[in-house]
Amino acid sequence: MEPTREDLHTNFSAFFRTDGMTHSEAKQRRFDMLSWAILLAIFAGISEDVVAQAPAEKMDVGILLFEGVELLDFAGPAEVFIVANHGNAFRVFTIAASDKPVRTMGGIRLLPDYAIAEAPPVDILVVPGGNMSNAGTATRKWIKESSEHAKVVMSVCMGAFLLADVGLLDNTEATTHRWGIEGLRRAAPACKVCEDRRVVESGKIVTTAGVTAGIDGALHLVEKFYGKKIAQWTAEEWMEYKRVPVSSEEAR
Repeated sequence: MEPTREDLHTNFSAFFRTDGMTHSEAKQRRFDMLSWAILLAIFAGISEDVVAQAPAEKMDVGILLFEGVELLDFAGPAEVFIVANHGNAFRVFTIAASDKPVRTMGGIRLLPDYAIAEAPPVDILVVPGGNMSNAGTATRKWIKESSEHAKVVMSVCMGAFLLADVGLLDNTEATTHRWGIEGLRRAAPACKVCEDRRVVESGKIVTTAGVTAGIDGALHLVEKFYGKKIAQWTAEEWMEYKRVPVSSEEAR
């Protein structure tokens, strides 16, 4: 017997509960939650043209973590990539200097999926801000090396300073949190630092303004690789987020 729409709504909330689970069990629960999301979309009457065909292989998104990372800088983009095209677009995992737990600026405990020494290659590298002094020499070297093979490197908020430190902003346009604009100009004198732009794409480098702008940056990449309808569904239907589209001037 097929579940009713009411059954789906009632049972779906249970998938958010991961208390008492191991890391692997909680990860499996998130995949289960996405399966329910697909059913909800079908029962809600989402048209088929909004759901793209699953690619032969998902794109790998590696999100950098470090002690004192800003929570929404990485959690916002992670949510976008995880749910885009109903979970069929990206494989998302976290990477840190070691596989030991780290804490966010607000004290939330996180367990990275990989240490940088064992991390697989990434198609998209997300570099958030926070207490960046805790992103040491080995981490910065890994950012530089990973960028050589990645299709896109995206910084969020003050994460742009980590890109600047390893020379990834040389001869590009970039932005950061408005509090850091002047500092970034000093840190990256060969970069054209842009004000009042929420997302800036310059070649394979994408930088965003403060905190929530990382969501817009991720949605921009969803649209870039999977089209406007997929990005629109992710923003409006799943996240109920009022997207700030990236203009052609911002994406060059």
